[in-house]
Amino acid sequence: MMNPLRRVDLKTTPEQAMEILRQSEYGFLSTINSDGTPHSVPIAFAVEGEYIYFHCARAGQKLDNLNRDNRASFSCVARYTPCPEKYNVAYSSCMAEGHVERVTDEAERTRTMKALVDKYCPGQWDSESCLRTMRGMPAVVMLRMKIENICGKANRGMV
Repeated sequence: MMNPLRRVDLKTTPEQAMEILRQSEYGFLSTINSDGTPHSVPIAFAVEGEYIYFHCARAGQKLDNLNRDNRASFSCVARYTPCPEKYNVAYSSCMAEGHVERVTDEAERTRTMKALVDKYCPGQWDSESCLRTMRGMPAVVMLRMKIENICGKANRGMV
Protein backbone atom coordinates (compact mmCIF):
# COMPACT_ATOMS: atom_id res chain seq x y z
CA MET A 1 0.00 0.00 0.00
CA MET A 2 1.32 3.42 -0.93
CA ASN A 3 2.16 5.96 1.74
CA PRO A 4 0.26 9.25 1.55
CA LEU A 5 1.98 11.92 -0.54
CA ARG A 6 4.06 14.32 1.52
CA ARG A 7 3.48 17.18 -0.93
CA VAL A 8 -0.32 17.28 -0.91
CA ASP A 9 -0.22 20.41 -3.09
CA LEU A 10 1.06 18.21 -5.94
CA LYS A 11 -1.44 15.39 -5.44
CA THR A 12 -3.98 14.73 -8.19
CA THR A 13 -7.37 13.13 -7.86
CA PRO A 14 -7.60 9.43 -8.76
CA GLU A 15 -9.44 10.45 -11.95
CA GLN A 16 -6.62 12.82 -12.91
CA ALA A 17 -4.08 10.08 -12.15
CA MET A 18 -5.95 7.74 -14.51
CA GLU A 19 -5.87 10.42 -17.21
CA ILE A 20 -2.10 10.83 -16.72
CA LEU A 21 -1.78 7.06 -17.08
CA ARG A 22 -3.80 7.04 -20.31
CA GLN A 23 -1.76 9.95 -21.76
CA SER A 24 1.64 8.43 -21.01
CA GLU A 25 3.59 6.98 -23.90
CA TYR A 26 5.34 4.26 -21.91
CA GLY A 27 5.82 3.23 -18.33
CA PHE A 28 7.96 1.17 -16.00
CA LEU A 29 6.74 -2.10 -14.53
CA SER A 30 8.47 -3.12 -11.32
CA THR A 31 8.38 -6.68 -10.08
CA ILE A 32 10.16 -8.57 -7.31
CA ASN A 33 13.21 -10.74 -8.01
CA SER A 34 13.62 -14.07 -6.20
CA ASP A 35 16.13 -12.47 -3.80
CA GLY A 36 13.66 -9.67 -2.95
CA THR A 37 15.37 -6.97 -5.00
CA PRO A 38 13.32 -4.85 -7.42
CA HIS A 39 13.31 -5.43 -11.17
CA SER A 40 11.98 -2.58 -13.31
CA VAL A 41 11.50 -2.59 -17.07
CA PRO A 42 10.11 -0.03 -19.52
CA ILE A 43 7.02 -1.31 -21.31
CA ALA A 44 4.47 -0.33 -23.91
CA PHE A 45 0.98 -0.55 -22.45
CA ALA A 46 -2.70 0.18 -22.95
CA VAL A 47 -5.33 1.01 -20.35
CA GLU A 48 -8.84 -0.41 -20.42
CA GLY A 49 -11.11 0.15 -17.45
CA GLU A 50 -9.26 -0.71 -14.27
CA TYR A 51 -6.50 -2.69 -16.01
CA ILE A 52 -3.10 -1.92 -17.51
CA TYR A 53 -2.43 -4.33 -20.39
CA PHE A 54 0.98 -5.28 -21.74
CA HIS A 55 2.66 -8.25 -23.31
CA CYS A 56 5.88 -10.22 -23.10
CA ALA A 57 7.64 -13.28 -24.42
CA ARG A 58 7.02 -16.75 -23.02
CA ALA A 59 10.22 -16.62 -20.97
CA GLY A 60 12.21 -13.97 -19.18
CA GLN A 61 12.91 -12.21 -15.90
CA LYS A 62 9.63 -10.27 -15.82
CA LEU A 63 7.51 -13.37 -16.33
CA ASP A 64 9.63 -15.43 -13.90
CA ASN A 65 9.09 -12.79 -11.24
CA LEU A 66 5.35 -12.52 -11.89
CA ASN A 67 4.89 -16.30 -11.86
CA ARG A 68 6.49 -16.39 -8.40
CA ASP A 69 4.90 -13.22 -6.97
CA ASN A 70 2.32 -11.37 -9.05
CA ARG A 71 2.47 -8.09 -7.11
CA ALA A 72 3.71 -5.19 -9.23
CA SER A 73 4.10 -1.45 -9.36
CA PHE A 74 3.78 0.67 -12.49
CA SER A 75 4.93 4.26 -12.94
CA CYS A 76 4.80 6.69 -15.84
CA VAL A 77 5.29 10.34 -16.74
CA ALA A 78 2.89 12.03 -19.14
CA ARG A 79 4.58 15.42 -19.22
CA TYR A 80 8.03 16.68 -18.28
CA THR A 81 9.12 20.22 -19.10
CA PRO A 82 12.26 21.74 -17.55
CA CYS A 83 11.77 25.32 -16.29
CA PRO A 84 15.38 26.38 -15.63
CA GLU A 85 14.45 30.02 -15.06
CA LYS A 86 12.33 28.87 -12.11
CA TYR A 87 14.81 26.17 -11.06
CA ASN A 88 12.03 23.62 -11.34
CA VAL A 89 10.26 21.16 -13.63
CA ALA A 90 6.64 21.03 -14.79
CA TYR A 91 5.44 17.44 -14.82
CA SER A 92 2.58 15.03 -14.37
CA SER A 93 3.19 11.47 -13.26
CA CYS A 94 1.43 8.57 -11.66
CA MET A 95 2.10 5.32 -9.88
CA ALA A 96 -0.19 2.32 -9.69
CA GLU A 97 0.00 -0.88 -7.70
CA GLY A 98 -1.77 -4.15 -8.26
CA HIS A 99 -1.59 -7.81 -9.10
CA VAL A 100 -0.71 -9.09 -12.57
CA GLU A 101 -2.38 -12.03 -14.24
CA ARG A 102 -2.26 -13.69 -17.64
CA VAL A 103 -4.98 -12.95 -20.13
CA THR A 104 -6.13 -16.29 -21.48
CA ASP A 105 -9.45 -15.41 -23.13
CA GLU A 106 -8.70 -15.09 -26.87
CA ALA A 107 -11.26 -12.33 -27.44
CA GLU A 108 -9.71 -10.26 -24.63
CA ARG A 109 -6.19 -10.99 -25.91
CA THR A 110 -7.12 -9.78 -29.40
CA ARG A 111 -9.03 -6.73 -28.11
CA THR A 112 -6.14 -5.61 -25.92
CA MET A 113 -3.56 -6.21 -28.64
CA LYS A 114 -5.71 -4.01 -30.86
CA ALA A 115 -5.69 -1.37 -28.11
CA LEU A 116 -1.87 -1.50 -28.12
CA VAL A 117 -1.73 -1.24 -31.93
CA ASP A 118 -4.21 1.65 -31.92
CA LYS A 119 -2.12 3.47 -29.30
CA TYR A 120 1.30 3.02 -30.89
CA CYS A 121 0.47 2.52 -34.59
CA PRO A 122 -2.87 4.29 -35.19
CA GLY A 123 -4.73 3.19 -38.28
CA GLN A 124 -2.54 0.13 -38.84
CA TRP A 125 -4.73 -2.64 -37.38
CA ASP A 126 -5.82 -3.85 -40.83
CA SER A 127 -2.43 -3.32 -42.47
CA GLU A 128 -0.50 -6.22 -43.99
CA SER A 129 2.32 -5.69 -41.47
CA CYS A 130 -0.04 -5.93 -38.53
CA LEU A 131 -1.82 -8.97 -39.94
CA ARG A 132 1.56 -10.66 -40.40
CA THR A 133 2.53 -9.79 -36.83
CA MET A 134 -0.79 -11.03 -35.44
CA ARG A 135 -0.13 -14.48 -36.91
CA GLY A 136 2.53 -14.74 -34.17
CA MET A 137 0.03 -13.83 -31.45
CA PRO A 138 -0.12 -17.40 -30.04
CA ALA A 139 3.52 -16.97 -28.95
CA VAL A 140 2.74 -13.75 -27.07
CA VAL A 141 1.92 -13.72 -23.37
CA MET A 142 -0.66 -11.01 -22.72
CA LEU A 143 -0.79 -9.71 -19.18
CA ARG A 144 -2.97 -7.32 -17.23
CA MET A 145 -2.42 -5.53 -13.96
CA LYS A 146 -5.54 -4.70 -11.99
CA ILE A 147 -5.13 -1.16 -10.68
CA GLU A 148 -5.72 -1.54 -6.95
CA ASN A 149 -4.05 1.72 -5.88
CA ILE A 150 -3.23 4.77 -7.98
CA CYS A 151 -1.64 8.06 -7.09
CA GLY A 152 -0.78 11.01 -9.29
CA LYS A 153 1.43 14.06 -8.91
CA ALA A 154 1.52 17.16 -11.04
CA ASN A 155 3.46 20.39 -10.70
CA ARG A 156 0.76 22.21 -12.64
CA GLY A 157 1.75 25.84 -12.07
CA MET A 158 5.20 25.76 -13.63
CA VAL A 159 4.39 26.24 -17.32
